[in-house]
Amino acid sequence: MVFARLLLNKQDEIRDMEAELLAMDKMDDLSGKSMYLKSRTEDEGREKDSIPDTWSTTRPKLLAALETKVLGYSELLLKANQMKGLESPSNRDYRSVLRFMENGRGQLFEEEMSWVYDKEDLVTLRPGREHAWLDGILERILKVCRCRVTQETDARTDDAAIHYYDRRRISKCVTFMITILILILLMVPIWLLYKSSVRGTLTKSADTIVLILAFTLIFSAALSAFTKAKRHEIVAASAG
Repeated sequence: MVFARLLLNKQDEIRDMEAELLAMDKMDDLSGKSMYLKSRTEDEGREKDSIPDTWSTTRPKLLAALETKVLGYSELLLKANQMKGLESPSNRDYRSVLRFMENGRGQLFEEEMSWVYDKEDLVTLRPGREHAWLDGILERILKVCRCRVTQETDARTDDAAIHYYDRRRISKCVTFMITILILILLMVPIWLLYKSSVRGTLTKSADTIVLILAFTLIFSAALSAFTKAKRHEIVAASAG
């Protein structure tokens, strides 16, 4: 919201300066002084007597001020774009901070913590992860089991309501779970097709097509849920 108001204000200032510049050009053209429009040297060395009284400044000075204003606008626009590119906090991270603040551990007065309720204005510096939701499920399981994973994380706080977990071990555990899932999705249909071929029903039953279709759909769903694969990548992986 702040960036939008600042950008609009600078846009209006640039518009006013551009309109003034165009008025200068038109006045010189109509008064037969077009040489000042054709030559920068002539315009910069212009005598004061040839400058209309209605002009608040000279054209070179206006152009310099306009350049400064445009560069400031461009820098602000790029900063706004960078801020827009920052990731929003996940629902789990937001609820964690919200509970922390509302339980009186944020060390802020109530009237000074209203910003925490404007979720759409919040950004996170925490790098995004492909399996963040799966990490959350695993952390909730550890919380229910009252497990802090390591003595190092356990020593970070003595507050029973605050839980720390070893991020590397969580990541390794999630990676192991996904690897097992991939092996299951690859091996189970092969094993079922092998059993069908041994029984001699591989070419006689429509169940084979249904089996392949079902595991292809499950594989595509797993790619969508556990990775950041794009649509064409999911289609290519499923076709392969």
